[in-house]
Amino acid sequence: MKTSSSRSPLQRASGESRVVFERRDGQTRLADLYQRDPCRVLFPVPEPGEPPQAVMITTSGGVTDGDSLAMAVEIGPDAEAVATTQAAEKIYRAAKGGGHCGIDVRLAVAAGATLEWLPQETIVFERARLKRRTVAEVAEGGVLLACEMVVLGRGASGERFTSGLLLDSWSVRRAGRLVWTDTLRVEGETPDGAGFGAANALATVIGVWEEPQQRFEEARALLDAADEVRAGVTLVNGILVARLLGEATAVRAATIRFLTAFRGRRLPRVWHV
Repeated sequence: MKTSSSRSPLQRASGESRVVFERRDGQTRLADLYQRDPCRVLFPVPEPGEPPQAVMITTSGGVTDGDSLAMAVEIGPDAEAVATTQAAEKIYRAAKGGGHCGIDVRLAVAAGATLEWLPQETIVFERARLKRRTVAEVAEGGVLLACEMVVLGRGASGERFTSGLLLDSWSVRRAGRLVWTDTLRVEGETPDGAGFGAANALATVIGVWEEPQQRFEEARALLDAADEVRAGVTLVNGILVARLLGEATAVRAATIRFLTAFRGRRLPRVWHV
């Protein structure tokens, strides 16, 4: 009989995907694709008049301690594309004495290009441990609209996030210069000092444009009308940063309404199935 010390370690996932779009013959086209289990990418037919879409999938159905995922989306000069995820990403509780799972996201937007990075929410289960880092490189003349939403605990099941770790960091570089960085750390119960209160969900919207003031005014007007969540928007070094904070269902609904109005078109179909 095997002793506990002789048991084989649990198999952990190490997945990666990289998608590159370029503009050729007057249209944005897929230029390069790399994917390694459990990361996969689908390319649904976009609505008429809309840019190409890349839909990221984790075939394992969720992420747990020891797993490592890396995703990259690159948009060449003057190209335009939308990247999203097929469903909410589930971060399962870590084993007793286990470590953390890691997700690294890299976004690169060339001059004259536009990328919308619009993944669905990440649900961090009780006792889960997640470290996620997102780095965006935006060239002069490039445009980025990105949204990340995190849910702490499975509120619909009555679960609260009282132990575990979320370390979520963002960095934006503009023309090679760091212009905005932010890190959220939640270890155990959400900190009252961070303004969470009873909220269990936070959505962050980031926008990069050459002339951001008009988009800032549009965002502020839309968020002023949000009545089921706490919301606000600011400009930091020319980077638009908006936050929506509240109960998970309300935050998702408010985020969908905001992004739909702000973009002037519906979110990708996977958000509505």
